[in-house]
Amino acid sequence: MTLPMNQWLSAQRADDHLVAWSEGRQWRQREFRRDVLSLITKLQALPSLRWAVCLEDNYAFAVTLLALLYSSKTPVLPGHFRQAVLAEQRDEFDALITDLPLKLDCPTLSFSCETADSFSSSLPEWPQHASLILFTSGSTGKPQKITKPVACLERESQWLATLWGEDLEGAYFAATVAPHHMYGLTFAFMLPLSLGLPFYTKSIEYHEQLQTLACAHPLVLTSSPAFLTRLDPSLETAKLRQIFSAGGPLTRDAAVLAKATCGSVPVEIYGTTETGVIAHRLPDVPWTLFDDIHFSHRSDGTLSLLSPLIPQTEGIILSDEVEILPDQRQFHLLGRKDRVVKIAEQRVSLNEIEQRLCGLALVSEACTLTLEKQGRVCVAAVLVLTAAGEEQRRELGHNPFIGTLRQTLRTWLSPVSIPRYWRIVPAIPLNQQGKRAAAELQEMFL
Repeated sequence: MTLPMNQWLSAQRADDHLVAWSEGRQWRQREFRRDVLSLITKLQALPSLRWAVCLEDNYAFAVTLLALLYSSKTPVLPGHFRQAVLAEQRDEFDALITDLPLKLDCPTLSFSCETADSFSSSLPEWPQHASLILFTSGSTGKPQKITKPVACLERESQWLATLWGEDLEGAYFAATVAPHHMYGLTFAFMLPLSLGLPFYTKSIEYHEQLQTLACAHPLVLTSSPAFLTRLDPSLETAKLRQIFSAGGPLTRDAAVLAKATCGSVPVEIYGTTETGVIAHRLPDVPWTLFDDIHFSHRSDGTLSLLSPLIPQTEGIILSDEVEILPDQRQFHLLGRKDRVVKIAEQRVSLNEIEQRLCGLALVSEACTLTLEKQGRVCVAAVLVLTAAGEEQRRELGHNPFIGTLRQTLRTWLSPVSIPRYWRIVPAIPLNQQGKRAAAELQEMFL
């Protein structure tokens, strides 16, 4: 039912096969193949091997990813477009391809679908071990690099097609999440292209956009709880073919709202950058592991996840607590384990620091992360204040106010656990996935 990536441009799909669309334009197979071939010609003339991909347009992303892989170069997906943070990550890539006004001290190729003066009419040989690089969310500090083989992405698509392929037949794909993160890469990029189904070239930002598209096409939405909780019940039902949700827990109220406004019950997906997809469920039922994935009890009492999508034969220990049900295929998520980091040889729980801060009458929300400054690792905090907190900050001034917070935390926390750097914001920034925007948080302290 699915085609591997090296067959997406093959003659198995007709020249007029619809690949992508926007409000004013459609891209067919002949254009897709031509644009990839043209970009291959440009890339092969350049020596850089690791290319950071910072593209807002989803069609440009598809063309670029294929062209890089066919050129035997490595796509690097930073997961954000923050120039200051990209500058800090410069050792992770050699060059940049973008449709944004980014200025970095590396070779930069501005994406354009203008055809090169001359290019080959045949594709290069597909690399035997094609892979790309993603980064974890960086919830405890610096995001970790993950090398993801294309073969693993293709296997995921096969699993998804086995479960939902018949339901998705003839559908159009749209997404509120970007393909630069694992979830968006799998569901908004790999799945439609593997199935030969068209995708929308822009990210959905508003319910009204979704409703307009759903009136014109049988639509599949790849989304997150952050978007689904903001659906407007006053709008006419959009009647979507399917909704996928990931990035955080979907509340029962949000699921009910999605059913009422979109005519479809969301399917929740659980996974991580390291593992790929792990499990799926409908609201109010336990999670079910995807086929070929299972839990293993280690001799030290810990629980690991075994999956053909990960290279570690011993499996990966999840960052969430799980309760496995008797059939061993279903489970409940009990919440995240403490985000524990080591600072000055001491174990520091970032979760505990956030909980202590949020327990204060002055703080509404708190987010903590680690920073490396002058060779030392320390804790930083981003706060949203309550009305009382804002009033006290105005009365005392910023630095004395922060001093008061630091002094209060000494009641519970060790000196290395007390945040060294502080920022006050109107709201904790979230990315398209509905998770905390790690790059934007890091940028606050550069």
